[in-house]
Amino acid sequence: MVMKSGIAVLLLYIAMLPASHVVVVGCGYVGLTLAAVLASADHMITCVDSDAYKIQLLHTQQLPFYEPGLVECLFDTAHKKRITFCHTNDYIPPVPIYYVCVPTPVDNHGACDDAYVRAACAAIIDTQCADDPIIIVIKSTVAPGTLRVLQQELSACAQRVDIVYNPEFMREGTALQDIYMRNPIVLGAQSQDALRLVEQLLATCLPTPTDIIKTDFETAELIKYAWNAFSATRIAYVNELALLCRALHADITQVIQGLALSEQLLPTAHLKPGPGYGGSCLPKDTKAFAHILETFGLERSIIHRTIESNQQHKATLAADIVRSVAPTARQAKMVALLGLAFKAHTNDVRQSAAIDVIKLLRTHDVIIKAYDPCAMTSMRELFEDVIYCTSAYQAVEDVDCIVVLTEWPEFKNLDLSIVASVCKKKKIIDTRNIFNPASVRAHGFEYLPMGAL
Repeated sequence: MVMKSGIAVLLLYIAMLPASHVVVVGCGYVGLTLAAVLASADHMITCVDSDAYKIQLLHTQQLPFYEPGLVECLFDTAHKKRITFCHTNDYIPPVPIYYVCVPTPVDNHGACDDAYVRAACAAIIDTQCADDPIIIVIKSTVAPGTLRVLQQELSACAQRVDIVYNPEFMREGTALQDIYMRNPIVLGAQSQDALRLVEQLLATCLPTPTDIIKTDFETAELIKYAWNAFSATRIAYVNELALLCRALHADITQVIQGLALSEQLLPTAHLKPGPGYGGSCLPKDTKAFAHILETFGLERSIIHRTIESNQQHKATLAADIVRSVAPTARQAKMVALLGLAFKAHTNDVRQSAAIDVIKLLRTHDVIIKAYDPCAMTSMRELFEDVIYCTSAYQAVEDVDCIVVLTEWPEFKNLDLSIVASVCKKKKIIDTRNIFNPASVRAHGFEYLPMGAL
């Protein structure tokens, strides 16, 4: 990691200059688009690539690919003196900031191959004087965990280097429009100073307000993959719907319009993890829709996989709870379930995750205490041997593990000091992420949220 004093010098150096000199490693789609945008903000850009033919094309003001508007933006007269192109075998100038925009293909096993990223970083390190602090900004897509290891490796050979991950979200065919009009920014780093410097650099060339997520390496790496996989899943789903529409003589365009309306009820930004979907509609309707798809020859649709995934998620959660208490023949274990309804503000327990959890815990002779402000009468019709309590505080008395299954507001407002004083073991499995992790752990609890830190 860059030493604090080193990054401070670098920040001062950048602040004193009207424009920065940035090296972009990789003259592909991402690298050249980035170079054009930075150059348009008066930054001096050196683009380097190992492909001699590509460099030759760029010297003659030709692109190795087509992207609307990029030729004009990259080779505009006002930009010519601010962008240079050179082969990686040529001299690479030592500068404060490097962008790595090289390919990361998949290998024969489908894994991300980061060899080009590592080679680019090694070439950058070779250009530096020992005392020069630098920032290497990675835009290439890499697997989660890659950059933390790479940061450690680079710090071992060049102690004043920081990595910042800044994945790209441009779409081919609309790259410049995406940058200037939409431009989500994700920045992942260990050094907050380095992250701030990259944010300042990007702010010089983005004319519109942007959405920025500043986080750690692994979260930023996963955002990029999750974004692309989510997009691919939606496209695949629409394609399956198109086949069904053709068979049913339905209008796919209007079906998609109907799907878009769902954003009003469940915006993507409001999605939250949980113990699995349930209730009266989603379980039965997805099963019925899967049957319809089968009727028209789509036996292994995304809907089929969704149903399987939801069932597996509930089973995995129940198994995790069993493992957390590790029942033994010598001593019975007791678990508190906070929430029995499939979601808050209803007494509906149909297809609730609590049912799967209770069934599995019973097979392991775990004593179950439960509390729900509305759904205990409904659940009692299914399971009489559960100890139903009159309050959450009564439910957590003397238990070995507390499991939050429903996001009732009163659970979020529990006095954790009281909970800690009455439970037998301080262990919380929070499937709804209703608690503040730092607050829970400050009370001495072992805390396992659903995918949160």
